Amino acid sequence: MVFDAKLKAMLLHKITILKLKRKLNTLFSNPIGVYNKYVRMLRGEILPIYGEDYDIHWSFTSFKDKIILDLGADYGSTAYYFLRKGATRVIAVEGDQQLVKKLSRNFRKDYRVTCIHGFIDKAEQISSLILCYHPDLVKVDIEGYEKVILNVPKEVLKQANEWLIEVHSDELYHALSSFFSKQGFQIRSFEYGSDLKIMHCTLNRKKACEKTNLNNRGL
Repeated sequence: MVFDAKLKAMLLHKITILKLKRKLNTLFSNPIGVYNKYVRMLRGEILPIYGEDYDIHWSFTSFKDKIILDLGADYGSTAYYFLRKGATRVIAVEGDQQLVKKLSRNFRKDYRVTCIHGFIDKAEQISSLILCYHPDLVKVDIEGYEKVILNVPKEVLKQANEWLIEVHSDELYHALSSFFSKQGFQIRSFEYGSDLKIMHCTLNRKKACEKTNLNNRGL
């Protein structure tokens, strides 16, 4: 258990350093953009943590009137985005202790956001959150640990009608695409950057029922 904790800490530290380098590159290459960012922050906006454009990153579906399970919520930038797009509630889960403190502080007066400190590295964690909060959509950005979705029981997987997943390798993308397709989900994918894909998985309930019936009949 001590080894696992150290490994998680090392991974989070590495991710933080890499993303800090991106921030510095942005500062020197686009100082006006950085200035505008801080003006928006002074207005009370919660901006994308690493300068992403969330309209490019996540806007492959409507969030209006939906409950969102946000896995990898940083300090609340995605939760803020989903609420602005009409989500009714966000369950925001973040593993980094410093980020989750900021997350809780950012939404301490907003009943629509539930803040949870948790490093997602097991399918059981995802299953428990789905069964507890009954989200319409699960957004996943957990730096490679999206692989644990492959172990989520199919009956739990289909509790959420939609999944938005940032995938960190082609191998994992193909595995997840096959996994969701077999459970009756329709898959769309979008290139994001040089080495990332965004998967949008939507449950086709008629198709899912047909697959279940075939499986029950042993076909």
